[in-house]
Amino acid sequence: MLGAIILGLLMQDPALPQWARDDPFAWERARCHPQIRGDTPLESCQFSVRQQLVAELGDSLPEALRPTTALEACARAQADANFAVQCDQPREVRGPSTPQLREQARCSTRPRARPDGGVVWEEVCDPSGTRDDDSGLRLNLSGRD
Repeated sequence: MLGAIILGLLMQDPALPQWARDDPFAWERARCHPQIRGDTPLESCQFSVRQQLVAELGDSLPEALRPTTALEACARAQADANFAVQCDQPREVRGPSTPQLREQARCSTRPRARPDGGVVWEEVCDPSGTRDDDSGLRLNLSGRD
């Protein structure tokens, strides 16, 4: 219950506190944090916060926080539309949409007897596609291959 009250207070548009006037970038980050804005899109949150900052700070608002005409047009389009509107520039897609994975060689470590009586471990790699995948596990019980 207390959490709902606090969330309700945070979602209201309060007058700007002094720290928000001193650091409007921090105010925007605080108001548009994902846990605060919930399901509201980031662009919509930034637009409303920047409108509030313009109203309160006027010409003293840094240029980077001034709402652009593109954001205003996007906000109008979202308000008028009954469907989702993408307001940012479409990103350029290059190449295939899924990565083309090449099957890697399969390697195994095997012991090999040395002529002087020791054992050496060597890694043997089979190129992809050369090993028979349908054979499954084979055990040599009689001493023959």
